[in-house]
Amino acid sequence: MKRVLVEDLETVIKSKEAKVSVIGQGYIGLPTSLLIAKAGFSVYGYDINRDLIKELLLGKTRLAKEKGIKNLISELKGKKYMPTSRLEDLIGSDVIIIAVPTPKGRNGPNISMVLEALENALELVRTGGLIVVESTLPPRTFYDIIIPEVEGHGLKIGRDIFLAYCPERALPGNLLHELVNNFRIIGAIDERSGQLAKLLYSSFVKADIEITDPLTAEVVKLVENSYRDVNIAFANEVARICEVLGLDVRDVRRLSNRHPRVHMLVPGIGVGGSCLTKDPLFLFWASKENGYLPELIRNARGINSEMPHHYAMILDDIIRRMNGGSTGTIAVLGVTYKGDVPDIRESPAEPFVKDLINRGHVVKIYDPLVKFSFGGKYVSDIMEAIKDADALAFVTDHSEFKFIDLAKLRRNINKRQVILFDGRLLFDPSEAEEAGFIYVSVGRSFGRLEERMIKINHLYEI
Repeated sequence: MKRVLVEDLETVIKSKEAKVSVIGQGYIGLPTSLLIAKAGFSVYGYDINRDLIKELLLGKTRLAKEKGIKNLISELKGKKYMPTSRLEDLIGSDVIIIAVPTPKGRNGPNISMVLEALENALELVRTGGLIVVESTLPPRTFYDIIIPEVEGHGLKIGRDIFLAYCPERALPGNLLHELVNNFRIIGAIDERSGQLAKLLYSSFVKADIEITDPLTAEVVKLVENSYRDVNIAFANEVARICEVLGLDVRDVRRLSNRHPRVHMLVPGIGVGGSCLTKDPLFLFWASKENGYLPELIRNARGINSEMPHHYAMILDDIIRRMNGGSTGTIAVLGVTYKGDVPDIRESPAEPFVKDLINRGHVVKIYDPLVKFSFGGKYVSDIMEAIKDADALAFVTDHSEFKFIDLAKLRRNINKRQVILFDGRLLFDPSEAEEAGFIYVSVGRSFGRLEERMIKINHLYEI
C-alpha cells in the first residue's frame, strides 16, 4: 500500500526526514546509501543477495578495502542505515534509487535487472515520490523504455511521481571520495524531477550538479568511459608498434609527452573493470542502430581486448623456445583489473590465464587481495607460487609488486632461465636483468631474446 501524500517531497528532503531506499548494495549502491545516511536521512539498503545483506548486518562488507566504507557501516548501521533483503521494508519510500548492474549481453546491453528494480520501485514508492536511476543506461533507454514503463502504471511524471537519471561516475579504489567530489549530471524530462533529484544529491555531493535531458545524461556517461578506453587503446597501439620496430615504448612515451599538447597514457596488458569494457560498446551499439558505425570506438575496444591474448601468445612462444618446444610453469602475479583494488570484473588476467592454460601451460596464481584463479591454481604465498616457475607474469600493478625485491625473487626460483613478463611496466629492464631474469614487457622489442637467454646461461655457468 502506497503512503498517501501528506507532505511536500521537497520539504521532507530539505528537512532530512525523507525515507530513502537504495536497490542494489554493490560497488555504487552501498557507498551511495552510506553517504545519504551520513547526510542525515534514514536509508534502507536493499539487495536480492541475502548473504551480502547478512554480512552487512554483521558489520562486514566486501568493499572493506575501500577507504571509509567499513567505518561508515559501523557508525550508521541500525541507526540511519538499514540493510535489508525484504522488499516490504521499502514500502512508502519517499525516494528510491536504483543502483543495479547493467551488464553487456552477447548482442547488446542487458537491462533486465534495471527493469525488475523499476517494477519494484513503482510498487513501493509513495504517491508523489521520487525514483532515481543510477544504473548505466544505453542511449534512449530512459525515453523508450523507462518512461513508458512508468506511464504504463497510470502515473503522470511530474505530478504523480518524479523520475530522474543520475548515472554513477566513480572509480573503485576511491569510491567515497569520488562520489562526494566528482561533478554529477542529472537527466529529467520535467524541471521538478530534476530539481528534487539535485536537492537530494546536494546533501552529500560537494561538486557541481547539472541538470539536462535524459538522453544527454545517458550519452555523457558512456562518452566519459569511451574516451578513456580510446586513449588507453592509443597507448597500447603505440606499444605494439614499438615492439615490431625494435623500440622501447617507455622512451617513446617519455619523449612524446614532453610536447605540451601530448599526454600519452601508460600501455598495459589490457583494460578491465565493469565500465570501461562495456560502456563503449553501449555507445557503439546505439550509434550503429541509428545509422552511424563509430569505427574508432570499435577498433579501440578491439585493441584493448586483444592485448592479453597477444602477450599470452608471446609468452607461450618464448617458453617453448626456451624449453625446446615444451610448455612450462607460469606464475601469474595479480588477477584484479586494477592495482590495490579487489575487483576481478572483466580483468584482463582472465583471458590471459585461460589462454595460457589452453596452450598447455601450468599456471599458478598469486594475488594479495583476492583468492581467485580463473582456472589456474591459486597459491596463497608468492614464494610458493614462483619456486618452480619458468616465467613470472606481472599482470596487476599492486603496490606490493611495485617495490618487490627482484633479486630475492630470483634466488627462490629453481630454474636456470626465468622470464619476467612485465605487463604493467613496473620494473626497470636493466634492474630485472641484473637480478637474473630474462626481461620481457609490453611495448619492447622481442627480437634480442636469444641474445639475452645466452647471457643468462653464461652468468649461471660462471
